[in-house]
Amino acid sequence: MASRTRAQTTLDFAIAMGIFLLAVSFVFTFIPSLTAPFVDGDQDQSVASDRVASHLSEGALGNPDEPFVVNQTCATVFFDEGQQDYTDIPAGCGYNGTGLNERVGLSDRLDLRIELLHVDPEKTGSDRYRVVCVDSNGDIIHEESGTCESDSKYQIGEEPPDTDSITVARRVMTVPGCSFGADVQSCDVTLRVSVW
Repeated sequence: MASRTRAQTTLDFAIAMGIFLLAVSFVFTFIPSLTAPFVDGDQDQSVASDRVASHLSEGALGNPDEPFVVNQTCATVFFDEGQQDYTDIPAGCGYNGTGLNERVGLSDRLDLRIELLHVDPEKTGSDRYRVVCVDSNGDIIHEESGTCESDSKYQIGEEPPDTDSITVARRVMTVPGCSFGADVQSCDVTLRVSVW
């Protein structure tokens, strides 16, 4: 007589699938960071701000052979909204295009603001950041160490709105021969790229 060694396949399968589905739902419920990269809508902004900051700091605002060093001629033309034409770009600058988004390689659906800021370690909050600019003598200063020419501030793009999600990338750069004042020991500035 043949013995029956076969188990209850349908019932075993249902119990195993139930346990499996409970385990998967537990993982996705209590570890939401697993699904965050696929749900979060700001991922393209994060990539864009980081890419633009790297592109500008590693050579577009100066010489690619000397990354993180600002070339005054390239920076002055880049940040001057009145000089947004191909013909205005000096030789050796690492950017081209007719508008801000085209110069940094972004589509027009993303808004951005780019600034070179000198950081005052003695102050706190938003008062710490002073926009770098060019004075009437052609020296690179910050807005508290002298009078900036009207269109020479090293910032371009619209002010970010308070209602949107804004992604910011920063890089530290050096401005050779800056005139930040006698009390300033360093010519380091922060490149801040805001994307929304």
